[in-house]
Amino acid sequence: NFSRRLGLRCAFLAALLKICIKLMGKLMVLLEPHLPMQTRAEHLVFLFDDDAGVRDSLEALLSTAGYRVATAASGVGGVSLAWSAGERPLAIVLDVMMADMDGFEIARKLYANVNTKGIPLVMITTPSGLKDRRKHRRHLNFLTKPYRPSQLVEMLDRIASEAQPS
Repeated sequence: NFSRRLGLRCAFLAALLKICIKLMGKLMVLLEPHLPMQTRAEHLVFLFDDDAGVRDSLEALLSTAGYRVATAASGVGGVSLAWSAGERPLAIVLDVMMADMDGFEIARKLYANVNTKGIPLVMITTPSGLKDRRKHRRHLNFLTKPYRPSQLVEMLDRIASEAQPS
């Protein structure tokens, strides 16, 4: 009985957190419009994370900000999505630490394929994960936990601005 009540409370808190993140995303879009919503809607972002709660929250945030989002629940699934997608994404947002394949292995696989080479990667990591950054010479974007939701949107807006023809 106690564990059932605890489970219900955890489920309630997870749902409440998801709603709060969605509302924060809407507020952020109103307060910090770095790119027009119409411009964001032109861009597809891939999101790879094996934590369903994080993946759903980030998908809600990016969708609310105006980006189109396609997700994968694993590194293997993400690489498969990227290789088979009919549209090249603006960027790929991924967690560095996933159970089946870490973010650096995903980066190696993506940059070894002619169809996915050069897609900007936004790697979400812990401060201790930044030490692995030195191993990689490719231009990768890092977002360190904890971060504000607006930081991810700002990073994608910057990537979108740099991708626009001058």
